[in-house]
Amino acid sequence: MTNPLYPAFFRLDRLQLLVVGAGEVGEEKLSFILKSSPNARVVIVAPWMGEELKALLDKYDDAARTQVQGELDEAGFGGEQLTAARFKDELAAKEWSTSAGGTVTWYARKFFTSDVKIADLVIAATNFKDINLAVHAAAKKARRLTNIADTPSLCDFYLGSIVTRGPLKIAISTNGQSPTFAKRFRQFLEAELPDFETTNLLDNLKLFRDRLTGDFQAKVRQLNSVTNSLLASSAGAKNGCRCPEGECLVEAAVSEENTPVASE
Repeated sequence: MTNPLYPAFFRLDRLQLLVVGAGEVGEEKLSFILKSSPNARVVIVAPWMGEELKALLDKYDDAARTQVQGELDEAGFGGEQLTAARFKDELAAKEWSTSAGGTVTWYARKFFTSDVKIADLVIAATNFKDINLAVHAAAKKARRLTNIADTPSLCDFYLGSIVTRGPLKIAISTNGQSPTFAKRFRQFLEAELPDFETTNLLDNLKLFRDRLTGDFQAKVRQLNSVTNSLLASSAGAKNGCRCPEGECLVEAAVSEENTPVASE
C-alpha cells in the first residue's frame, strides 16, 4: 500500500498547541515536540504532572534564563511577543520558557470541552480512553486538528520520526506499518548527516545561490551542477546496503517489530 499521507511542516510559533495529559505519554509527546520545535506555544491541561515532564520543562526554562530572546520576524512573530494562549480568569499552575522563545503553560485541572477553542492543534496524551475520546469529540466539533495517543484511526496528523541538522529537517513516516523501521532510518540518517558539516554545507549553498546572476533557468543549471556531485554515487562504490556496520535497517526492523513503539 502506498503511503497516502501528505507531509507538512507546522510553524508552531504561529500556532497554538493544546496538550491534554502530563504523565508518561505527555512527556513523550512534548519531548519530541520541543526537541524539534523549541519555539512552540503550548498549553497543558492535566490535574497532575509527572516528575519526568517537570524536569524536562525545568531544563528548558533554566537554559532560557541565560539567553536573550530573538527579534520579531517580518510577520511580527517571535521574540518577547511569543506567548501561549491563556484561559480567561484562570491562574496557571506554572509556566516555562525556552531559549528559542517558546512557552509552555500548565493548568492543573481536568479537561473541559471548551478548552479546545484556544487551540489550533490538539493532542490527547493520557492513558484513559474515555478522556482521549472526549478530547477528540470536542476537537472535531470545533474543527481542530487532533492527535490521539495510541489511536491512529482518530488522528488528523502523526508525530513521526524527525531528523534535524541545522536548517535541514527530514520527517519520516511508514504510515504506522513499521515504527521500528522509522526509528532505525532516523538513526541511520543522523549518523550519515553530521550536524556541523551539514549545516555548513547548506549555509554555503545559500551564499552561492544568493550570489548567482542571470535568469531563473541559468541559476537552476548552476545549482544543479554544484549539487549533482552531492547525490552521485562514489566511483567504484558497491551497490547495496549502506547501513552502519553490523546494523542493517531492514533486519533490525524485522527483529524488533514486536516491540511496542508509538505509531509514526
